[in-house]
Amino acid sequence: MKRRDFIKTVAVGGAGAALTFNSIPMKALGLNSVAAKLLDPFVDTDKVLVVIQLLGGNDGLNTVVPYQDSQYYVKRPNIGISSSSVLTIPNSTMGLHPALTEFRNLMLDGKFAVVQNVGYPNPNFSHFRSTDIWHTASDASTILTTGWLGRYLHEEYPNYPGQMPNDPMSIQIGTSADLSLISQVGTMALSFQDPNQFYQLVQGGAYSGYERVKTLAGDELNFTRKVMADSLQYATRVKQAADNGQNLATYPTNNRLADQLKIVAKLIDGGLQTRLYVVTLGGFDTHSNQTNTHLNLLNQLNSGVAAFMQDLSLNNINNRVVGMTISEFGRRVNENGSSGTDHGTAAPMFIFGDLVNEGVYGNNPDLINLVNNNLIHQYDFRQIYASVLKQLFAATDDELLNVLLQQFNTLPLIIPQNSMPKKQVAGEVILNQNFPNPFNPSTKISFTLKQSSNVSLKVYDTSGRVVQTLADGYMNSGTYSVTFDVTGRSSLSSGVYFYKLRAGKFQDTKKMMVVK
Repeated sequence: MKRRDFIKTVAVGGAGAALTFNSIPMKALGLNSVAAKLLDPFVDTDKVLVVIQLLGGNDGLNTVVPYQDSQYYVKRPNIGISSSSVLTIPNSTMGLHPALTEFRNLMLDGKFAVVQNVGYPNPNFSHFRSTDIWHTASDASTILTTGWLGRYLHEEYPNYPGQMPNDPMSIQIGTSADLSLISQVGTMALSFQDPNQFYQLVQGGAYSGYERVKTLAGDELNFTRKVMADSLQYATRVKQAADNGQNLATYPTNNRLADQLKIVAKLIDGGLQTRLYVVTLGGFDTHSNQTNTHLNLLNQLNSGVAAFMQDLSLNNINNRVVGMTISEFGRRVNENGSSGTDHGTAAPMFIFGDLVNEGVYGNNPDLINLVNNNLIHQYDFRQIYASVLKQLFAATDDELLNVLLQQFNTLPLIIPQNSMPKKQVAGEVILNQNFPNPFNPSTKISFTLKQSSNVSLKVYDTSGRVVQTLADGYMNSGTYSVTFDVTGRSSLSSGVYFYKLRAGKFQDTKKMMVVK
């Protein structure tokens, strides 16, 4: 049995056991890693992105309402939001659903942006497939197995899983990590519901190593225990942040989104340096009796976000956090015969926070020129992703290309933030990409030392196991080239491998692909 498959069958049933707290599920995900000194990300930042998933397909037209367009009431005679109850938006002929009072206040305070008509070409109307498209940032016709947030984190933490950062790279409140948080080397997320229960689950007493098992499955079991032990280092950090943080705002009760955001605010205030959080509010698949259901959902969204924003402000961390809503699609323009709406296409996205350039971006929805009774999208959702990563986290164009796989025009949604490069001796060492890549059976890895130093160059597999040491010792300044050859090594399968160079205080890692 392969180690990765063994982990799925054993580790997920152990450290990955589901918990609940306040009726929210929690799961601690095993992280593929070796025990190693913790490493800073490629770019340091104190900024945080909170992604709010509105699962089921939120009805954009009844959220941001074209109340001055008569066609809206022609096409929605029963479920249309009355013009007298709409919350008007300054300098716009659009308005907000009456439940979104705090959203309007955030807009008046200059902390809220609406991006209209967000979708993608050749839209898919399946919940599962469209969710995958949004999570992976793929074209509609392309199947990807990695997510946009996972690929972004892999850009910033290129040495993972060989080395683990001090704090979780991302946290999802829920039962499992989304596809959006899966990278080329596995999940980049820790998923849990309550920090204290998480800590109690995984710590179970002081960890002081584990007894090696000498059985036929001993190597696999030892490896699995090692993976689990390494992943549990985060339990103490999460518990510390939960103990140090405080919630100064009053959160609404019986509100699943508010329960999740309350945890996020506390961890941020407690000093956890996690840069991505994902929370979820479900129930937006409103095929029938939409009016009351949608009202209740938007009330939860409105009050949950309002408490979260107030909490950030009271804790003086409001200048660090940006929130963003996503949903797999909007709803059709015409109401159906069950006082609801069916799966549609384009819908608005919300961006909120002190760093946001407030306003309404995009044209009003065109209710006349439709395609199969559906809106034509104006903005590709990946433009919003690109804008947030570039402006909040100072992602470079090259990084955005690696994350989103295409270049997308950005919108000025966020006040651009400066990056803080990681601490390393710049310019003293250059590690080049191997060539050829992908390769079979051999490839060349070259590097340049501008100063003499002790050098270590090792190849790792995705589990963090050392495959081969290519250099180890003192080397004079100069340019070197070494060969990595997989000829006759049947134990090395096709897939991703990493090579890591250490030279004095410098360290860098790059990935390569073996194709057999």
